[in-house]
Amino acid sequence: MNRHFKKYVFYFIARFLDLTRRYDNSLAYYSKIIQFRTFFWDTQERYKSAYQNSSKKCYLEIHGGVGDFLQFLPFILQNKSAKYIVVTHFMDAKNFFKFFGIKISQYYFYNNREEHKAIELTLRKKHLSFWCPRTLFFDRFPVNLQNNNLFKTAITVGFQIGSSRLTNKPLNREFALNLIDKLLKLKCTVILFGTDTELRQLKCKPQQHVFLACDKDIVKNLSLVKFCDLLIGGESVFKTMSSMSNILTLVLHEDNNNRFRDRTFINPYVEKGVMFVYKYKDLSKETLSAIKFIEEIIRLRLPLIAM
Repeated sequence: MNRHFKKYVFYFIARFLDLTRRYDNSLAYYSKIIQFRTFFWDTQERYKSAYQNSSKKCYLEIHGGVGDFLQFLPFILQNKSAKYIVVTHFMDAKNFFKFFGIKISQYYFYNNREEHKAIELTLRKKHLSFWCPRTLFFDRFPVNLQNNNLFKTAITVGFQIGSSRLTNKPLNREFALNLIDKLLKLKCTVILFGTDTELRQLKCKPQQHVFLACDKDIVKNLSLVKFCDLLIGGESVFKTMSSMSNILTLVLHEDNNNRFRDRTFINPYVEKGVMFVYKYKDLSKETLSAIKFIEEIIRLRLPLIAM
């Protein structure tokens, strides 16, 4: 059966099982649906409801990096007693979940997609776990570690040049330096998000209105997103933190075919008007047009700046 047809079949089977109060059985079908299409119809909400009405004996799988963790986080914080399995390429995952007081039953770490698929196959054979439900938006910002006394200007813009470790396609350095220069000329405070290595390669030092967010504890860096009026970034966790927090987000990524990225982390937020996207073929040749695009968004959405 075609996988795109399967999601419709599984949806109606799950709905029938819910109607007959067989919630432990419906969980398996909701879990299969979101593996085909993450936010298919109202599957995520019905999946959460079915879990609450189930015996809760199953394990719930959390897959991916920190951007994925954030979409799982609202459900996890409301269901701390659930049994979780984490499958990730983020090597500091234990500290992330420890910060939020989440007990994880088992961790599996991988370095590439082939290792990830092998772990998925192992878990599937055990028939003990389903994928954890996701949520598009936070009800409230989940981390409060910082104050905004550091940010004196009327507008604060967050910017991340880096990307997911597996994506490994950071934004062009020349573009980044030109954008930072433009933002400073507009009298913005700029928070540069990234690892210490990424920001050292950028050779941009802290100054009056430039703040470096490169703590080894990623949660501390994520806490600063709260103070951004706009977040600019590539395929990274920080654009997920801002979009989930209803903070204006501008994403730059290659003009390529990545259905999971688009359906999970891009399209839902574009449809809600919280995210804008610039797709490039070669950012090194499109620096001026990309910055012009960003200026237009700022002009439309951040009127405090006189362009």
